[in-house]
Amino acid sequence: MAIKTISGITIMGNSDNYSFHNSKNMAHFTINDGNVSYNDPFGNYMTSSPHNIRINFEPFKLEKIGDRIRKPDGTMMVMLPKEEIQEIASKTFYEEGQFHAIDFLTFIITEEK
Repeated sequence: MAIKTISGITIMGNSDNYSFHNSKNMAHFTINDGNVSYNDPFGNYMTSSPHNIRINFEPFKLEKIGDRIRKPDGTMMVMLPKEEIQEIASKTFYEEGQFHAIDFLTFIITEEK
């Protein structure tokens, strides 16, 4: 697994599985076998694949696109199409003025010059 940091973004991965972590705002984006998940800087979680979770010992399921769970702290977990998650990450992953090292629509990684 290769690990690299560009402008506060830690990039980990190989071939089709990558993880991008922004140390400036704690946003985290993962690509795993064609599915994506994204923890935005506001505490919300988005996924393109089904998940079973427990909150305060109560089971919940994200089974189909549009399913959402509101957590006790007011944040949400939601299942969305991959493309929609990519668009949201493109708009919210970076801090204002931070170099955009990853294009979340194409997954092209660019070095800062």
